[in-house]
Amino acid sequence: MATSSVKPVLLSRDQIEQLRALQEQERKKSPLGLAPTIHVIARQLMDRALNMPKEA
Repeated sequence: MATSSVKPVLLSRDQIEQLRALQEQERKKSPLGLAPTIHVIARQLMDRALNMPKEA
């Protein structure tokens, strides 16, 4: 079995703070005060970025 070459992505403190701000916005929108985790938010942002139309 081949070993995986995928490594964790490290974020800057500023990026983490921005993710926390997004998390807090989601918490305020929720009637129960719930919010997705930082990891979920980061994965969603990465998915959106990778699925954006490519420029020619």
